[in-house]
Amino acid sequence: MQLVLRTVWYYEGMIIITGASDGLGLELAKIYHQSGKKVINVSRRASTFADVNVQTDLLDESQITKAAAEILAIDEPIEVLVNCAGVMSLEPLNAITGKEVDRTLGVNVRAAMLLVAQLADRLQQDHTDIINVASTVGLKAYADQAVYGASKWAMRGFSQNLQLELKKTNRVVSFCVGGFNSDIAKKVTGKDIPDPENWMNPTDIAAFIQQITNLPKNMEVTEIIINRK
Repeated sequence: MQLVLRTVWYYEGMIIITGASDGLGLELAKIYHQSGKKVINVSRRASTFADVNVQTDLLDESQITKAAAEILAIDEPIEVLVNCAGVMSLEPLNAITGKEVDRTLGVNVRAAMLLVAQLADRLQQDHTDIINVASTVGLKAYADQAVYGASKWAMRGFSQNLQLELKKTNRVVSFCVGGFNSDIAKKVTGKDIPDPENWMNPTDIAAFIQQITNLPKNMEVTEIIINRK
């Protein structure tokens, strides 16, 4: 019998979450914080469960650069980066504006691209798990979601490029999540979601993401698609 030994990298360190002040990001911050991890929140508002809040307007490239510098100044490895910040757009085709395109793509994908670029050397050095939160809207077209859908298709494309370029050092996961109980749609429509009990619980989704990042580093996970029944 031949014994094959594999090198498994495992680093314990910081958990960086964009948009950890509410929604799924907040649930992620909570679950990692409760497990004893050091949580770094990158968003405009502070997070209750973050050890460090790097308050950042994710539409402002100079602020993202400053946030990256603050993170790099912390002398601890980056165990996980979750690009979770997101906004929704529900505009019909004839109502789409440049401002809406810039806002939606800016938060949902451009900010993730810029932050990863600024942290790239450190992420490779630390063998950081990168979780890019996309959406099932990035798998299938829906009415009045051309801008939002485009941003999520773009996030999936970005993840695939990272998987290619960082294959030797990082696990990169495109996490396509369907409808879950949150305020993201209410911020646009002003209405609560119907039948919230039939939508996924963000606490369960956060626990699933944590399980992925707890897997041995020699296990590759490229894309997760999770939706309500």
